[in-house]
Amino acid sequence: MKSIYFLSLNALQFIPYAYGLLRSYSRQDQRIVETYKWREPLTRIEAVKTTVARINGPDILGASCYIWNYYQQLAIAKQVKAKYPDCRVIFGGPHVPDASHGFFKEHPYVDVLVHGEGEIPFYNLLLSFLDDHPNLDHIANISYNNKRQATKTRTAAGLANDLPVPSPFLNGTFENFLLNGGSNKIGLWETNRGCPYGCSFCDWGVRSTNKIRRHDMEKIKAEIEYIARRKLADLYITDCNFGILKRDLEITKLLVQARRKFGYPKRVRIQFAKNSNDTVFEISHLLHTNDMLWGTTLSMQSVNDDVLAAVNRRQIGTRNYRLLKERYRRVGIPTYTELILGLPQETRESFIDGICALLDIGIHDDIRVYELALLPNAPLSQQTTRKKYGLKTKIKSLRIPADHCEKEKVEIVFETDAMPYKDWAYCFLFGEIIQALHNGAYTRQIAIYLNDTGQIPYKYFYNNLLDFMLSSKEKSHTAIKRVMALIDDYYHDPNMPQIHKILTQPDMLTFLLSYNPKRKGWRLWDYLWLSIGETKDEFYASLRKFLIREGIEVDQKIEDLLLYQKELMLTLDYDPAIGTNVAYQFNWFDYFFNGKPLQKGLTTLLYTDTHMGITNRYELAKGDRRKFINAAIGISYPYTKFRHFVHQPDRTIRQ
Repeated sequence: MKSIYFLSLNALQFIPYAYGLLRSYSRQDQRIVETYKWREPLTRIEAVKTTVARINGPDILGASCYIWNYYQQLAIAKQVKAKYPDCRVIFGGPHVPDASHGFFKEHPYVDVLVHGEGEIPFYNLLLSFLDDHPNLDHIANISYNNKRQATKTRTAAGLANDLPVPSPFLNGTFENFLLNGGSNKIGLWETNRGCPYGCSFCDWGVRSTNKIRRHDMEKIKAEIEYIARRKLADLYITDCNFGILKRDLEITKLLVQARRKFGYPKRVRIQFAKNSNDTVFEISHLLHTNDMLWGTTLSMQSVNDDVLAAVNRRQIGTRNYRLLKERYRRVGIPTYTELILGLPQETRESFIDGICALLDIGIHDDIRVYELALLPNAPLSQQTTRKKYGLKTKIKSLRIPADHCEKEKVEIVFETDAMPYKDWAYCFLFGEIIQALHNGAYTRQIAIYLNDTGQIPYKYFYNNLLDFMLSSKEKSHTAIKRVMALIDDYYHDPNMPQIHKILTQPDMLTFLLSYNPKRKGWRLWDYLWLSIGETKDEFYASLRKFLIREGIEVDQKIEDLLLYQKELMLTLDYDPAIGTNVAYQFNWFDYFFNGKPLQKGLTTLLYTDTHMGITNRYELAKGDRRKFINAAIGISYPYTKFRHFVHQPDRTIRQ
């Protein structure tokens, strides 16, 4: 029998869902079942030679390519082809370039590229390779290596509505993969496919048929029970717009029922529908009340209407966004907002205004700023678009690779016609400051109060505070200046990687590893947050100086607010066995937590936390630096900032 090997490499233990779909669809044909033997998929990123050694006598090598595994899988394919020249190498997935001219000249060891959905082309390729001299011209949606020149076939529609793909869960495809249970793995699962939007920074809508197609509901019900019985704790729904269909609420109810009956899945991560409709809200509410929600994303990308128009982003407006946020806040559902730095027509002022507008409407827990990466098939990466908006980029490696692993590359926008590099660098640092100081809560309550009372709007508070910290000689501000220097090094150093920049800096890494030597997913704001925490007294003393410089009268009320802000923060020396209580001159608890007018009067708050985090699962222990990390800032992946950083005051208040 012919052997099929499949690459779907990742640093985490994701179930290889693409492999499962391809195998399940092709096994419907008895000729394929009788001719081909599917070997266990290769899913972990390790040394190239190690992966190659696991591949013995392949006839077909398939690869599902993403931004995090593309060059690694190319390197593996090159060595496999050299060792087994008759092996047919097939590459597919989102990172395979639609513009295939020149690809085979650079990568002659690849035989076929599959564009878009893979089930039908892969099935037809397996049938064609039953012949010694196959003719691939009749197979739609592929490019094939024709003497190192690309021959691209016709484009045709993919799978029909009601996706005719047998379930890889139910037909046993994942049995060996889940042999020892799924509690340490992340389940990938699809209920519908397609995106009706055409955001130019994304290749999802462009590559889809612009209509939503569904998997069979009875199949979905059976898959949920399978997932629960196999104890998959973390489930990632890969639909690009879950909640866009009314039935998605029914699916969520089935997941909750499975959790109540079997105990699994424990957490569900979702790419919610872009318009955040009523269905999305109900789904979020249901998962939240059952402790299954990883967090609800309200993706803005930009708050500026001109920017959104430039990238063809059709979504909720700022006004509707405000109403949605308030709706989530009233029922206590944590939300986070994503912004992209470097989009066309975004300026330094509009970007900072956008962040502060989000603070104004109550996004205090989590605002995430991502760099704009140009994906190979996204409209924004086209030369005409680059020229139109003056996009200037640099190629960065995606991560620091392990020994003998390839560097994955990503193209980052550092400058546009509207935002020169110096402004980009400032906005990058501003985003980190917001995450460390406001989302991380060191200044959150102070900023809210001063903004609410009209003394200093968010924009001026954080702009001026950042300038103050960059120009000061305070020890507590050293980390800010260190990060600013790192951003500039990141721009100028071609060897500095994109995500784990911090891991290239021995001084920063030594400091962070003192908290947890095994943790790898460090972020810049982690470094800022922990650094400030180690100089907390000095930081709040300098913050008092800053307020005076800004013309704020530091009277009894402001002094009490500074104390409240300081004592609210979780510290390494906090003892959960005994808790703590702090007396204040004003009822800050009711003001910030209950939305009541500020009242003067002696108030004692009881801090009795033993666990923290969205699911209350991160244990506290006095002096335990590793537990402190998880409780204070969360795990590296997946993470949400909700219910980290600060004590949750006991509801018992004595006055």
